[in-house]
Amino acid sequence: MTLYRFKTKTTSYFFPKLTKKSRFIYSLYGNYGGVVAKLYWWLFLHCSLVRYLNRVESSSVQDFGLLQSLLGTESVFGINYGTPSSDQKKSILGYDGAGLHFFAKLSQKENAKKLSSNEIFVFQKLADSGLVPKLFDCKITDDYVFLKTECVDGNHVHGQISDEEILQILETLRAYHYDDSLNANCLKTCFSHGDFCPWNMLEIDGRLKVIDWEMAGERALGHDLFTYIFQTAFLIRREESFENVMQKNRTLIDSYFESAGVNDWEPYLKDFALLKIEEFTRKQDAYMLVRYKEILDAKF
Repeated sequence: MTLYRFKTKTTSYFFPKLTKKSRFIYSLYGNYGGVVAKLYWWLFLHCSLVRYLNRVESSSVQDFGLLQSLLGTESVFGINYGTPSSDQKKSILGYDGAGLHFFAKLSQKENAKKLSSNEIFVFQKLADSGLVPKLFDCKITDDYVFLKTECVDGNHVHGQISDEEILQILETLRAYHYDDSLNANCLKTCFSHGDFCPWNMLEIDGRLKVIDWEMAGERALGHDLFTYIFQTAFLIRREESFENVMQKNRTLIDSYFESAGVNDWEPYLKDFALLKIEEFTRKQDAYMLVRYKEILDAKF
């Protein structure tokens, strides 16, 4: 089988022949890059010569045979090999012999296997919430963790998301608990996505769906809300001051905590900042450390 390789600075994507039936598979690439990346992607999509020059045989693509055995020999799919790290995993989008669209993950590194095992637990735990896709199949072995779900077939979020949409998702999630663990600071807790950012959201018929639940757990109220506000701002709008980010989102924060019956949300924000400081200390990310320390030093 011939596949077409699209290479970025950090990873590679392998796509099947571009047809009307397979076009949705190409949404594996979110196209968040700069002008050059956007141009190359446009050429890859619209110019058959560019794809032809990047053709490879599936027999030479790492783990293609394993994926085909897990997904079925009649399945047609594309593969995102992921950014090299301890969390690296392969993301797959395709359709089976009956034409049913699916999304899948294959994790082989130890930390990635833990994350994917956690995501399987989340899909089972939140099965009746309307927040997660239906789990079709999963396998947890010593060598790999595999999961296959229904395809959340939407568009990557690039524009502004309304406060009402964010609150609706978070208030639904707040009704669930990952486990019975207690917050060390005796704060109220709930089920938390863990990486609640626009790049983990898809728009479907005017509604938002959240994907990539592998970092979910029980955390203090507001963790996902603060992630959405500050992680997004610090990574995408890097020059924007903390004060400005806070001013723009104060009403959203107040609304969330008022609906949760919490009058003082400052301890929750501090708790969130401390967790992020621990995370970026481990990752040795000096820029993000400085940004989150701004939260601890802030006066409200």
